Amino acid sequence: MADCTGKITANLLLDCDALPVGGLTVNTVIINLDDIDRTASTVNVTNRILMTNLQLLPGKTGYSFQGIKQSNGKNYQLVPKENLPNKWSHGFTGVVFNPTPENKLQVSDMSLGGKYVVVVEQLWKGVGSDDAFEVLGFFTGLELAEATNNSSENDNTIGLVFKSAEGFEEPGVPHTLLDIDYATTKAAFDNLFIEPVGP
Repeated sequence: MADCTGKITANLLLDCDALPVGGLTVNTVIINLDDIDRTASTVNVTNRILMTNLQLLPGKTGYSFQGIKQSNGKNYQLVPKENLPNKWSHGFTGVVFNPTPENKLQVSDMSLGGKYVVVVEQLWKGVGSDDAFEVLGFFTGLELAEATNNSSENDNTIGLVFKSAEGFEEPGVPHTLLDIDYATTKAAFDNLFIEPVGP
């Protein structure tokens, strides 16, 4: 059982060989929350923040949210609770560069209240690239909270903001995802975590 006392149990160390770097790689994967196979997805037995496998249900896939430079971003913050365990609000921001009918349909559909898990690859990857990937919204999902278009601003793009719903925040910070090693995790990410239908 995890220690729920709130006590610090390890040093917070500075690694001079892995100093902080901001930003994400250009592409992100968005997954419908109910497409996650929660019995097959696993976390490390000694560190509940380290996810060792993110698996979807048979026949399900994630979807690529393609960006440019630093158009996509992620964030999380503590949400203090008075008489309950504190929670964490997860967030993702992105830009839809082409306001095509197909892209606008996806934005319109997401506004209907769907919940999503977002997987990002950070530019800061840690030692051995073990800390490259983060999973946001794994437990309660992120919702599309803002969608903004103005033909006179930002070159007519559509700005999106996803975040945890108020009162339904996550129990912890985003998971770090490492399935064996960086190469294996990267391959799953690039393949949108697609899970084929079994025989």
